Amino acid sequence: MDARDRTGSPVGRGVALTIPFLLFFAGVFCLSMYLFQTVVEESSYFGLLVGSDRQTEITDVDTGFIPSGRPNVLSAIPSIAYGKQFARLNVVWEGGGWEIKNIPVYLGADKKLLKKGAGMSFGSYFPGEHGCTIISAHVTRDFARLEDTPAGATVQLETSYGPYAYRVREVKTAKGTDRWYMDAGQDADLVLYTCYPRDNSGKRRTDRCVLLCDLIDGVEVSR
Repeated sequence: MDARDRTGSPVGRGVALTIPFLLFFAGVFCLSMYLFQTVVEESSYFGLLVGSDRQTEITDVDTGFIPSGRPNVLSAIPSIAYGKQFARLNVVWEGGGWEIKNIPVYLGADKKLLKKGAGMSFGSYFPGEHGCTIISAHVTRDFARLEDTPAGATVQLETSYGPYAYRVREVKTAKGTDRWYMDAGQDADLVLYTCYPRDNSGKRRTDRCVLLCDLIDGVEVSR
């Protein structure tokens, strides 16, 4: 039987008709996923909805995270595996109409982790480690309101080895290509950053909102 006979058979005709439909539905699925990730998730409204009630999405029970009381002495940072939650973050200020609440913080800042919460850049310092801790999160999720944070606000980090508190010294904006805010050797104890602005009117966010913070309370590793 030659090729013409095979395509002319009922089975061949069925296969030939099925393939375009499969390709069509695959295209619709891919387009739907693209639109969700680039339009819906990039919407500032999505960030406000998700970020305002994060605790209903993920809890300490879900992650196995256990915050610790303040130690008398800290001889070393305990071993923390990449991808594990090691802290919980809150931002508060006097007279503020809202707070950034109960954001889980993971070691690492890849795409998978940032869909679960905030991520500490691998290679920066842990709180209490005499260096700069760098934490980021999506503006469409947990840091949707970061750009509203004023200087003087308090950032609380409850870690698995003790609590830390920081005061926001300065709120800055930067180009995404600058990268200075990713320098763990800079003159700040904590850096929080996210894409900027929150309301992008459908445009790509190329800038960053950066909070430079100073440690005001917390036990540091003994030298």
